[in-house]
Amino acid sequence: MSWPTFSARLRPRTFEPTNADKAIKAVQQKKAIKELWLIITAIIAFLFVIRVLRFTLEFLFRRRRPQQAPAEHSEKTSPEAILPGRAGRASWRRIPSAVASGFRIVAFRLQVPLGVGKASVAELFFIFAYIGTTLALTLTNTFDLQYWFFEDRAAHLASCQLPFIVALAGKNNIISWFTGIGHEKLNILHRATARTCLILLWIHALSRAISGLPDKFDFTHGWMRWGAVGLAAFTLATILSVRFIRNAFFEFFLLSHIVLVGIFIIGGYLHARAVNFGDYFWPALVVWAFDRVLRTARLLWNNRGKGGTDHEYGTATVELVSADTIRLTLKRKFSWRPGQHAYVVLPTVSDLPTEAHPFTIASISKSLDGTEGPSEKDVVFIVRGRSGFTGRLRDHAERTGESRVAAFVDGPYGCPPDLSKYHTCILVAGGSGVSYTLPLLLDLVHRARAGTSDVRRVIFVWAVRDPEHVQWISKVLAEAMTAAQSTTLVVEPNVYITGASSAVPEIPRTAYAPSDGSSTPPSPADSGKYEKELPMYSSMKITHGRPSIRRILQEGIDSSAGPVSVDVAGPTSLSTSVSRALSSKLTSPKSVLKGAPSVTLHVETFGMST
Repeated sequence: MSWPTFSARLRPRTFEPTNADKAIKAVQQKKAIKELWLIITAIIAFLFVIRVLRFTLEFLFRRRRPQQAPAEHSEKTSPEAILPGRAGRASWRRIPSAVASGFRIVAFRLQVPLGVGKASVAELFFIFAYIGTTLALTLTNTFDLQYWFFEDRAAHLASCQLPFIVALAGKNNIISWFTGIGHEKLNILHRATARTCLILLWIHALSRAISGLPDKFDFTHGWMRWGAVGLAAFTLATILSVRFIRNAFFEFFLLSHIVLVGIFIIGGYLHARAVNFGDYFWPALVVWAFDRVLRTARLLWNNRGKGGTDHEYGTATVELVSADTIRLTLKRKFSWRPGQHAYVVLPTVSDLPTEAHPFTIASISKSLDGTEGPSEKDVVFIVRGRSGFTGRLRDHAERTGESRVAAFVDGPYGCPPDLSKYHTCILVAGGSGVSYTLPLLLDLVHRARAGTSDVRRVIFVWAVRDPEHVQWISKVLAEAMTAAQSTTLVVEPNVYITGASSAVPEIPRTAYAPSDGSSTPPSPADSGKYEKELPMYSSMKITHGRPSIRRILQEGIDSSAGPVSVDVAGPTSLSTSVSRALSSKLTSPKSVLKGAPSVTLHVETFGMST
């Protein structure tokens, strides 16, 4: 079969639009764009209202915080003293909490396998709802799907949402400011909207090609060729952003994504400008430039001045804390919330001097004694050396030992949860995920000392392969436990060594850290008194083997006298295990209805909050 015959079969019946048809087409295109943006605006406004209502209710109905007891009279409530479990009668007053628990389980904790990964029901709902909405706006009122009516409408709907797509990818965007959802969790929506845009552009291109290109629209014209180049670049960028490629070759993905998207925007602009629709593209560039300007300003502000006198400005200390883990410490004058992340630029380590890599900040910007602390903060990152940038950083630390490298930091970013309103917090981390849960623990101790937290118990669980990690984290945990002694907060650190069984390095007794936050050591006369209070290395429970997630969660939830927060960071298998456990009878609506505490799950991942 010859190509002319084949193409003739693909062509729809001849359609000669009248002037009335052209007027209807123009009106419907504008209407579809308006309706799409009304839907997007309504969703953002809805999330904003939910956020305002939540803050308002927390402010109006939050329990009065108990007064801090003096150090010499404070008594901690042991977990055994709390009534275990709930098996009472169902109460209508608990219906809102039961409904909320059921919604969390169905929307966020149930994972649907997709072959290349998993997604929650909420993520899939937003993705398919967005795709379905845009396709409906494209294909309705097209007179029996006549190509002529939707071939250009698809291009208009695709192009008009470019600013929205770029905003979802930006580190600084108005969507996060309104909704309280961090950019890292909006990233899945960025990918969904971008792929929807690609589908619409291919509908535009194929319907135009199949219905036949007149002479003024053929590829002898430069603006048509630019359209083809832009679509090809956008398609390749989408293919290279598939999860397994993105995870395996992140640096290649990042560089290729920037280049290909740049080609797409330039090619798309030159294509659309020829038909007087180039205005669709420059707003996307404005949004991108806005993010870049803010990031540059924050980078300059965070790295301003000359710092302190005991370190060199513009550098970071690099040290190897285990065979594959690096601790990166910068001294800077800015604040952040526990659980936030920042982008680190190490010009002498990276392949490109402007490479910025995101890491969760593993320290807090305030002092454990409940005060604000010094103006110059220790910004600490715990980095696991794998391949690419982190592998080069590990190799550098192996060669030079503890050393300084040129460093700049951009941040903080992210919208971590406020844990101070819960009664019990269960912090679960695997590997380098401890950089997320450790500052949450330290912040809860700080808040307990400051009297601004309702939390009474923290169960800290860390599963790590190498026992070498115990040495550095034991010091941090010991300082936290010492600071918490004068409060009603109970801290229970548990470290699980999952690698081959080996001896845990012996750690001497922790140095004195008085409850008032000073660093003055005790006098010989008082040494006996403080010796009883000082936490011993043995106070941190160390177990060889993997933690029983269900047992830990069961015990923590059953013994809680109030709402529970479960925070997890680490491998996907760990977060999946926690999500599965919290989707069971343990947190079912029936259990909550009978008096079990409500449980909120927070997962540090590039997805939606849970």
